[in-house]
Amino acid sequence: MKYIIILLAAFFLFVSGCGTQKSTTTTTVKGNDFTLEQLGGGSITLSHLKGKVVLVDFWATWCPPCRAAIPHLVKMYDTYKEQGLEILGVSLDQTKDGLPAFVNEYKITYPILLGNQDVAKTYDVQGIPTLVAFDKKGKIAFREVGFSEDNATELEQKVLGLLNQ
Repeated sequence: MKYIIILLAAFFLFVSGCGTQKSTTTTTVKGNDFTLEQLGGGSITLSHLKGKVVLVDFWATWCPPCRAAIPHLVKMYDTYKEQGLEILGVSLDQTKDGLPAFVNEYKITYPILLGNQDVAKTYDVQGIPTLVAFDKKGKIAFREVGFSEDNATELEQKVLGLLNQ
């Protein structure tokens, strides 16, 4: 009898973990490539940006260092986009409900993508903000975790170095 109870308990534990959860965003992650839904419609595939320097910013609206980084990223994007810089802000917020107002408040000019744990796990995002930079060949050039006003100039210099390659 004890054996049957243990088997039934194991079965119910297994079945309870097999439920399907509907995702609110469209995500495809293959290797280091991803396709993510863009806020406002459409989607962006990372590999389609080869030939450009791409800075992917994993962030959330509730994160103070993420909010501190945004004005610097906006300035960098507006300054260097004509030279081949693309910045993608990957929001790791639970919902997109407050994102349009946040984007307007912070005057974000670069694309905002709707991320999730799959893409965060692919890039080993352990804390936010995490910035992952790709060179023009699509290879990861560097990663930065965290943000402070002190490292903003250093970040810009690294990006300039990639643009000049």
